[in-house]
Amino acid sequence: MRRSGGCGAIALLLLGAAAPADPGGPHPARELRRRTIVIDERSQATVPEVHVAGGAATLLAFPTPVADGGAVLADPRGLFYPLAQTDRTVLVAPRADLAAPAALHVSLADGTVVAFQLTSVRGESDAQVDVVVAADARAAPDSSPALRRALEACREEADDLRRGSAQAGVRELAALLLAEGADGSRAFDRHPFHGGDRQDGLLVRASLAYRLVGLVLLLFQVENRDPARPWSLDRAEVRAGGTGEVADVHVLASAAEPTTLAPGEGGRAIVAFRAVPRAPGQPLTVTLREKDGSRHVVLDGLSP
Repeated sequence: MRRSGGCGAIALLLLGAAAPADPGGPHPARELRRRTIVIDERSQATVPEVHVAGGAATLLAFPTPVADGGAVLADPRGLFYPLAQTDRTVLVAPRADLAAPAALHVSLADGTVVAFQLTSVRGESDAQVDVVVAADARAAPDSSPALRRALEACREEADDLRRGSAQAGVRELAALLLAEGADGSRAFDRHPFHGGDRQDGLLVRASLAYRLVGLVLLLFQVENRDPARPWSLDRAEVRAGGTGEVADVHVLASAAEPTTLAPGEGGRAIVAFRAVPRAPGQPLTVTLREKDGSRHVVLDGLSP
């Protein structure tokens, strides 16, 4: 599927070429409409309808870029003209009115997968549908498309690291692991590790350790038990050693989700650094420091 910047030209081309193929005569007059469809967590239980008409084009517009080749139409009987796609739009045009609904899936560049049901109704047709996708409307984390995208993202980040963009790549990896459902990603060598403490009204517990192309990413569960003060992560520090020599480890990235924990709220924090040679059993010390504050947690004796 080829992309094109001339969306209007594509629409005119399809409108001119898609002559109605209904042998029953002219189509009844239809009202051409422009609608907005909101995709969020509550609406995921149903598949939104897009009303299409034979010989007419319907434009779906998205707020974020569409993945290259991301529009997939279930059309084994050849009822549609070929899909047309630009950076943020998908154009569909049936050859005739649909006797039964057809399924359209669109994958966005940020990993969101949106499903639509294309159907024909009397009296109206969608000329344009503006699709608003909420941040929590994601593909199931254990679905094949989600796992494939996670693997592709990891490979892209590994390429970035090889090209010298280490810190930028690690930040993206950290963001991926903090995303909802990333705990189940098979693209990482991961295992649980243990440790934790409660200090300055914060309860921090070790959760998972990830290893990928020479990187270590440590995931922590954080709970703000202070009844009055919020908490935000400023930075993380890592040291390797035990009773003997102690060495600072360069932290490539650290992040928290949500970025600010309200009193009584819980979240996650992730710390990423390059794997360092360590003697068997040699522990790590991780310090999470508060932004614009003095509260911090020091976790000793970690062995991820």
